[in-house]
Amino acid sequence: MLSLYKDATVTKELFNTAKEALLAAKKDVKHPFRYFTMATIGINNSPRLRTVVLRDVKEDLTISLFTDRRSKKVTHLKENNNVCLLFFNHNDMLQLKVDGKAFLEEDDKVLKKAWKKMKESGKKDYRSAQDPGSKVKDPEMIEYLDTSHHFAIIHIIPSKIEYLELKKEQHVRALFSKEDGVWEGSFIVP
Repeated sequence: MLSLYKDATVTKELFNTAKEALLAAKKDVKHPFRYFTMATIGINNSPRLRTVVLRDVKEDLTISLFTDRRSKKVTHLKENNNVCLLFFNHNDMLQLKVDGKAFLEEDDKVLKKAWKKMKESGKKDYRSAQDPGSKVKDPEMIEYLDTSHHFAIIHIIPSKIEYLELKKEQHVRALFSKEDGVWEGSFIVP
């Protein structure tokens, strides 16, 4: 039986499929990759997971999201900036696992520009007087700041992307690693 996967260009096609899906999610708010899971390493080296919203993907695949500067994920990233992201598209049965290094945006101009472009309704998420995760007796009692905020941007620079396409006849799995600025891929057993 002749394999369709012998040609090395096939792994490049899979990488391009993954890249195109991430770039599409940046533009399409209904794309399944728009909401994804981010894992950080918390206190006592325990994994911490949360759903986050994809805000940007650059051509080099740097992924960006917004957060409150006081959030636990920011605290975790200051201790250990290794992260893992998990994207899943149920329609295409495609999963991407992205390993990378995260860092906070420090350029005030970039932060101000993103803040200015944000809808007023979205700004409320970064204006609570209490830190994220603080206990409150009633959600209606959360206090909000008038003008100041705790808005931050996290960028993730990927170093590995694991591609898994679930197919009835045979699953396809590949691992892509970035070495010296170049993505190299190989198939792995699903």
